[in-house]
Amino acid sequence: MALSVVHRLSAAETVDFTETRTFLLGVVQLLLAAVGFGLLFVAVAAFRLARLDPTPESAVLSVLLGVVPAVGLGAGVPYLVQRRDGVGREARSPAAEATGPLLTFGTYLLLFGYDPVSSVLFAVAYLTSRGAALVGIYGGARVRAALG
Repeated sequence: MALSVVHRLSAAETVDFTETRTFLLGVVQLLLAAVGFGLLFVAVAAFRLARLDPTPESAVLSVLLGVVPAVGLGAGVPYLVQRRDGVGREARSPAAEATGPLLTFGTYLLLFGYDPVSSVLFAVAYLTSRGAALVGIYGGARVRAALG
């Protein structure tokens, strides 16, 4: 059901996070990403694909490895898409559509294999920054419309 909602909402011609429809699509995608992070965590832990108790070499390194790419992928992508004029859905190939999730979840899995603490920080920072970017773009447009 959730995938049909995403498909129906993503049929829009352009990506504009100031519109309610696109904002709702972003929220649904955010919720699906949270579920995806949780399922990958459980799968990796259940199959023991990564050690869950390594001590990080450096706490600062763990934070940097987790937070920096997460903020770039989480908040950076919607911001860049919003600032770019007329990103058309019809011009985007399936490979281009799959790049974002593959990059996001691939980074998460690579970090999980290297340092599980960084991967958890990545997931939290990604979800937080993506949510903040979506609310900021949508809310900012609503405030500007109300004031002007």
